[in-house]
Amino acid sequence: MTQKEKTAEESQQSGSSRPARLLDVARLAKVSRATAARALGGYGLVTEETRERVAAAARALNYRLNEAARAMRAGRTQVIGVVLADISNSFFASAARAIIDTCASLGYQTLIVNTDDDLKTEIEAVQTLTEKRVAGMIVVPSSPDHNEHLQKAGAGEGRMVLLDRRIADIPVSTVTTDDRGGAREAVELFIARGHTRIGLVVLTAAATSQRQSEPRGAVSSARDRVLGAREALEAAGLDLPKAWLRYTPNNPRMIIDAVTSILRAEPRPTAILATCEEIAIGVLAACRALNLVVGRDVALVSFDESPWSGALTPAISVVQRPIYEMGRAAVNLLVRQIQGGEAGRDVEMPTILIDRESVFDLAP
Repeated sequence: MTQKEKTAEESQQSGSSRPARLLDVARLAKVSRATAARALGGYGLVTEETRERVAAAARALNYRLNEAARAMRAGRTQVIGVVLADISNSFFASAARAIIDTCASLGYQTLIVNTDDDLKTEIEAVQTLTEKRVAGMIVVPSSPDHNEHLQKAGAGEGRMVLLDRRIADIPVSTVTTDDRGGAREAVELFIARGHTRIGLVVLTAAATSQRQSEPRGAVSSARDRVLGAREALEAAGLDLPKAWLRYTPNNPRMIIDAVTSILRAEPRPTAILATCEEIAIGVLAACRALNLVVGRDVALVSFDESPWSGALTPAISVVQRPIYEMGRAAVNLLVRQIQGGEAGRDVEMPTILIDRESVFDLAP
């Protein structure tokens, strides 16, 4: 038995009640703790002979390097922080899966925070991720106006990509879809089927209760969908009366009340564009309570393909967005920044209108 093996065996026997520490490795290799850390961490000036001696000592003691501690000392981690608006929504759940899968394929772990579209929670999340020295962040911003925390986090060597929503005055990459075009195409489908009374229900965290006017602080995706719907109506010479328009927060009771108020208008709309799956569920519930049938009395198109959209009777027509591709693109843009590339490139992906049974033909 060599002297090193004997020393290692004695060290393991004496320290059998605890795992080996970096200090144990340093003592066995006859170097300082700092030198052992540099040798194992792969940074700083260490001779090849010393590096091999420290590595041999680590193997002899079955020492496991604390990757998190090493990353903190080196000023970076192999972790990407993700700030999502509502993980219970199938869009963001699918986006999270895409981000996790893509990060893993590129050697990164993910740390996901849910904000429920609350600005204060988002600010705290970004601060926490910054303190944890994540390699970069993918953020779904909750406000187009209050974004000082995002500007600060994305400044200097900070790396950030915004997902699903744009903010005009932050010079970071953004991955979105053509929501304006998607809404315009959905309303054009209604019109082609003979519908001229078309309602619109918009989910936005900027609203505290249902209302007919756009609340201050609505995110870009919500605004784009309203703009696209209005463009299609105006092109056809149609109006969107306030009685047929509602903005509502993500509260099931308020959503149903908002839809109910539209369907009780005189005259009522024969078609409704729902800006998300929560609104679509509210339309189904409100119609049932009013003895109206979607696909017969009320035509419906919803943004985003949900797991249940095509399984219902009637199957729900949707504006499908390439969710997985969006998450993957966001990670690729961010990793490019982490590896030294420049920020600022935006990606806007097309939507696809899937025409199912919920949009019936009203034309004679």
